[in-house]
Amino acid sequence: MRWFLPALIVPMLIAGACRGESKQTPLSETEEAITESLVEGRALAPFDTTENDLAIGKLAPFATGPDLLTGQIVDVAPAQRPLVVAFFAHWCPHCQREVAELTEWLLANELPGNIDLIAISTFEAPERGNHPPATWLRNEGWKHPVIADTPSMTLADAFGTTSVPYFVFIEADGTVAFRISGNLGPRELSAAMKRLAGTSI
Repeated sequence: MRWFLPALIVPMLIAGACRGESKQTPLSETEEAITESLVEGRALAPFDTTENDLAIGKLAPFATGPDLLTGQIVDVAPAQRPLVVAFFAHWCPHCQREVAELTEWLLANELPGNIDLIAISTFEAPERGNHPPATWLRNEGWKHPVIADTPSMTLADAFGTTSVPYFVFIEADGTVAFRISGNLGPRELSAAMKRLAGTSI
């Protein structure tokens, strides 16, 4: 498998991103092991740009899996309030910077009660370092739920992930509000949360 590390330019901000190439796997072929994340529903279109995003208004896939930090089962779906799903890769320098900045910010500023944040660790590649993801996130002080993608990157494919960091903003009714790829940092993420739920940190 080949991996690429280009810079991705996103409207309104210049954001770094790491790109992963994965085998497209139908959602029905996911393994049913209790220790592996599962996903149901129709896959979103691969993310290309925030303009004319084909996923907007579509029902987001439903995913579930064990939290890498606590072992508890996590449902990646809105719990009667908007949800932000963040995709990170342990080896990606842009993700490492994003997680460090967001963790510091979230520890100092409580997440609003009307919005949830769940991370997905994807594009796992032990040979690329900073592995395993759970150790990296625990050492950073990440406190929000995080589940691991499958070896075939079923969750990344289902949510249209083409590069990381990558964020999917989901309405309380389960439909996609908007998606963004690249480093956001605290200020841009706070603005995106306000756009999604009317509340910022």
